[in-house]
Amino acid sequence: MKHINRSTGMTLTEVMLAMALLASAFIPIIGVMGTSIKATDKDDRTIKAVNLCQEKLNRALQFPFTSISVGKHGGATAKTLNSNAAAGSINLVLGPETIDGVQFTSQLDVSDVPVTFQVPTYDPFAKGEQPNTPANWGWSTQNIKFTNVYHKYILTVTWQDKGSKTNKFYTLASHKAKIRR
Repeated sequence: MKHINRSTGMTLTEVMLAMALLASAFIPIIGVMGTSIKATDKDDRTIKAVNLCQEKLNRALQFPFTSISVGKHGGATAKTLNSNAAAGSINLVLGPETIDGVQFTSQLDVSDVPVTFQVPTYDPFAKGEQPNTPANWGWSTQNIKFTNVYHKYILTVTWQDKGSKTNKFYTLASHKAKIRR
């Protein structure tokens, strides 16, 4: 019996074919990774805008309604201030600020929201004044109106994504009441 020695190694053609198959399998994976990196960058800009918006709104809530002014406010510069005392509103533009190569502009709108309270009052003399109308005896409701007590704060941060001509924005709103007189 004659023994034949067979080699179990791979030929160069087989190695090249395997490399070509692997390369063609990795091309779509690399494409997906590039798309996910772009999406991550976009989400990162949105997160920066959210944080900036929260930070500036928290700072604005610390100031009394009448003391917001043009100038430096904790690292941000207020560029324009439009105040309408008759309407009880303030419009303040902050920025632009550049964070990691992206320009963010913030706008704060503060407005007075008139408040009406219904206060029940008791009139002990109502029965004597209107003895034939029992519905008017005793309790009545008075409406008391206040201004410059309750304020609405709206802060909007605007930016543009790289390569886009449309503005993106994020808005937060809060309210502040002057409890003490």
